[in-house]
Amino acid sequence: MPWFQMETAEDGYTEWSHWQWFGKGPKHDPDEILENGQRDIASVFYPLIGPYDGRDPAVLEYQLLSARAAGIEGFIVDWYGPGTYSDITFAALLDMAEELEMQVAICLEEKAFFPPYSKANSREEVLEEAARHIRHIQQTHATSPAYLHQEGRPVFYIFLGHEEGRLGPNTLSPEEVRDVLKTVESPRPFLYRPHWDPAYAGVTDGAFAWCGDLEYRSWFYPTAQDQLSAGTLTTFTGVASPGFDDSGVWGWGNGPRFTDRRDGEEYRENWKEVLAANPPAVQIVTWNDFEEGTTIEPTLEYGFTYLNMTEEFIAEYTGRTSELSDNTAAHFLYQLRIYLRNNPDPALSKQLDAQREAWVKGTPPPVEAWRERTETLLQHP
Repeated sequence: MPWFQMETAEDGYTEWSHWQWFGKGPKHDPDEILENGQRDIASVFYPLIGPYDGRDPAVLEYQLLSARAAGIEGFIVDWYGPGTYSDITFAALLDMAEELEMQVAICLEEKAFFPPYSKANSREEVLEEAARHIRHIQQTHATSPAYLHQEGRPVFYIFLGHEEGRLGPNTLSPEEVRDVLKTVESPRPFLYRPHWDPAYAGVTDGAFAWCGDLEYRSWFYPTAQDQLSAGTLTTFTGVASPGFDDSGVWGWGNGPRFTDRRDGEEYRENWKEVLAANPPAVQIVTWNDFEEGTTIEPTLEYGFTYLNMTEEFIAEYTGRTSELSDNTAAHFLYQLRIYLRNNPDPALSKQLDAQREAWVKGTPPPVEAWRERTETLLQHP
């Protein structure tokens, strides 16, 4: 999720986005400090690095390196259109992904093609807006070597709109998707649509599972495999999700929804189903959607537990060797980066850059050296 903002102006005022909640249900104001010393954020979990700004290069480095250490190969990023905060954040993430040899792709928000997100006044203008979004990505982001491609084509996921507005359903029909794809540049986007709807056979390329219950996953995997065998799907993506709790935003004002993590058992069961189905790819839902409580990014509550679990299951899924000792490395590096902002030391900064570069190229990170340096400089007990 690229929409988190924490920007402090010269006068001391902090602009927050998505860390706060002032709608129905309990309010959460991150300017308020709780008795435990934490900010009152709209989440049941508290990031290990605290609430952050999504554009911060130290944050992006920490997130990508933490994911990379666990065997995650890239991020799919929720995106709301050209010039939006998510677009600015994605550009920064893409630059960092190039440096760290990671892959990123965009998940289009279908509702963003429709009012009130867009100024469209007809279905035709909705299609023009959809094409504008895709062309922007093709021209601005997909040319990067870090942008995920499949079969030589830029990958786009799409998150479906579900409501109905004054222009009808906020979802593009198969015919409308075809019309949009005719107007965008070559190479044609490699488009993933959630679940499986036979009406879109031959229109979109792949399907992806979303977080759901056992009944949903028991339907998705055999259905997707059957469609893959029949040639109506080119590929599909499985899902591993640790649980769900959006009480921080009171279910976006509609009352909280909850899927118990059961001390990690929910995530284990998701991964066991992945290993049994052996899909071509797996999407972890999610890295950092703190508002819906689906995170595996390290937090104060569960530490590195879900990152370590992820690496162990990725090892089973891919045959990659599991090495948990480096999963804390990016956190130490992040703390050193923040220290250097307030205490500039060009020699240390250059040394950290060189050590990070060596890590990316295959040398294990100097975890213990970074730990000792962090404890010394920050005077940790």
